[in-house]
Amino acid sequence: MEIKNSKIILRDFIEADIDDRIHWETIETEWQLWDAPWENDENAFDPYSYRKECLEWLAKKKDENRVRMGFQICINDESRKHIGWCNTYYIDDNCEYTKEEGHCTIGIGIPDLSSRRKGYATFSWKLFIQYLIDNGIKDIYTQTWSGDERVLGLIKKLGFEECNRKYKFKTVRGQIYDALTFKLNKIKYNAFCELNKMNG
Repeated sequence: MEIKNSKIILRDFIEADIDDRIHWETIETEWQLWDAPWENDENAFDPYSYRKECLEWLAKKKDENRVRMGFQICINDESRKHIGWCNTYYIDDNCEYTKEEGHCTIGIGIPDLSSRRKGYATFSWKLFIQYLIDNGIKDIYTQTWSGDERVLGLIKKLGFEECNRKYKFKTVRGQIYDALTFKLNKIKYNAFCELNKMNG
């Protein structure tokens, strides 16, 4: 499955993406300085296990009509270059990660350095959010930390509002930062979409 707008394509994960992700986890790793950097200290990436798990998942039969809870991000041009992903996970009422039912929370990663600051993240999340809303997801959340100024700009631009703050959550590169949770304000989101439509 794929959905697209003028800038990007969101599509299902394919086998060719495995090598891209291994590259981003082991070579082109600048993104890890900003995407929950403490997790990179806690969890060692094993390329062999990752490839094995992905191939097993790809081999499983799936309902093609299922609601996708994540997509790979590609540039919408002749290259269809794979530049990252957007995904969902769930948090509980305390804004903690949970494997149980909870609040739909979205994330994004664009490790490809040459694809930064070109609007791809904005267009990816706009398309992903609309897809989730169209498929019955009523409330959408996202989370980051107070030091990630780039994603904070994206979050606020799209109409998310801060709803929870955990002070002094983590120390990153010698500085103490807060953990932030945001909930999508659909009125602000719709206003952004209308303005974006007017501005092409």
